[in-house]
Amino acid sequence: MEKSLENIRKRIQKIKKKRPSYKEILGFYLKVRTEQEKIKPSLKPQTIQLKKEWKELLSKEGFPLLERKDFPVDIESSITLFRRLCKIGKTANPYMSKNVKRIEDAIEQKRIEPRKLFLDSPKEEDIEKILNELEIDKKIFLFFLKESMRPSIEEGVRSLLKEVNGERWLKNFCPICGSLPLLSLLKEEAGKRYLFCSYCGYEWRFDRLACPFCENREQDSLQYFFEEGEENYRINTCEKCKQYIKTIDIRAKELIDPVLEDIATLHLDIIASQKGYKRSIPNPFIP
Repeated sequence: MEKSLENIRKRIQKIKKKRPSYKEILGFYLKVRTEQEKIKPSLKPQTIQLKKEWKELLSKEGFPLLERKDFPVDIESSITLFRRLCKIGKTANPYMSKNVKRIEDAIEQKRIEPRKLFLDSPKEEDIEKILNELEIDKKIFLFFLKESMRPSIEEGVRSLLKEVNGERWLKNFCPICGSLPLLSLLKEEAGKRYLFCSYCGYEWRFDRLACPFCENREQDSLQYFFEEGEENYRINTCEKCKQYIKTIDIRAKELIDPVLEDIATLHLDIIASQKGYKRSIPNPFIP
């Protein structure tokens, strides 16, 4: 844990020197990651049981192994982490602090029950109705909820690595949970392309010359751009669906943390938005 966090700290310091304006968001990210790492030794997740005939059917039909709601979550650790992340949110900025206060008041009044949320995995629409009544920002609340479950989710992915073959999947959604990708990664000397899952963090192979959202393969409508001096980070765009994905070329550099590198290149997202492209799955740490 300490080695992983120390590497992240060092990387953040380098980013801050280059882009001082990112200081606040990087500091917030480090605090969240630190608490997530601290909670991992206490995790007691349930074992994910997959029947052989079910795995074979899913593989044959091209369906993911799980739905998001099927990930086993360590309830006690998630509740503890939820409270710790809310505490961090109190000092992040005035708007988040105001929402955290409302969340804590709602928990005290039992209008929101974290244990029930982690147990039942309610639909976002149902949560949204309650949050609207309490005047709580949905994005902020779901951020704390999902990041509280992340250590359990990552542990679940590790237990399933032997059940999937990311080299052969080649679809535009995650073979484990069915989610769309957050990022694209270029690896190995040949520049193989991998997609990084927005929900569980699994990586799988995908066609380098295709849009990972609409699967368009018409080369004239697939473009990319980057900033001079930052050729390892690029934005891949599709003229058919007008969406984009950020690609990180890690053939010549060590990748410490994909989500961190995404935050560090927020300026590319701004440029893509100005050019009229949309990001299907935003980074949860980016406002």
